Amino acid sequence: MSVGVDGNQNRVAGRDYLEINVAGADSDDSPLSSAQRQRLNALVAEVAVNLGVEKRALWREVVHARVGVESISEIPRSRFAEAEEAILQYQETERRVVNSRLMVARITNVTKEKGIYDERDAFCLRTFGERHLNYMDLEQLRQVLAFVEDYELTTPAPQLSPWSPEAIKEIVLTYPVHFTATLMLGAVIGGMVL
Repeated sequence: MSVGVDGNQNRVAGRDYLEINVAGADSDDSPLSSAQRQRLNALVAEVAVNLGVEKRALWREVVHARVGVESISEIPRSRFAEAEEAILQYQETERRVVNSRLMVARITNVTKEKGIYDERDAFCLRTFGERHLNYMDLEQLRQVLAFVEDYELTTPAPQLSPWSPEAIKEIVLTYPVHFTATLMLGAVIGGMVL
């Protein structure tokens, strides 16, 4: 910033003006050092292998989009930490998404094996106010998974009719002395009546 004043008019003081420039924040717009480039390349390669994504797509969609550049050579040193953080955040987000999908698949398989769709939905609605598994966070999915894995199907005992052969056999085997005494008493009374 400069002040241009000529002559003696419009001057407050009769002396020369002294211009002092205060430097702003130390902004280093020089390109990344080779060590920083290697570190970013290694991090992108590691994340790409771990998540099964293409390195080029990771560069374009995560790093370049976050930092606002078209290529790695345009990234200034001052934005290195931001680029590195973008890669690490992407890795963490994708890891959570993969874990959520695995848990939803596990919950669905266990629910299908046990046939407890209604019970699972009732539990989810009562506990979380949501029955769709894809909209739940990891902690909620853990609780649902614990519920479906621990759920015990209660099969009611088969109801026997009072005069079925199985019911009579069960009574005879359970109370043999009583049954024998009742049978003898019935035979004696039946012999007197006839």
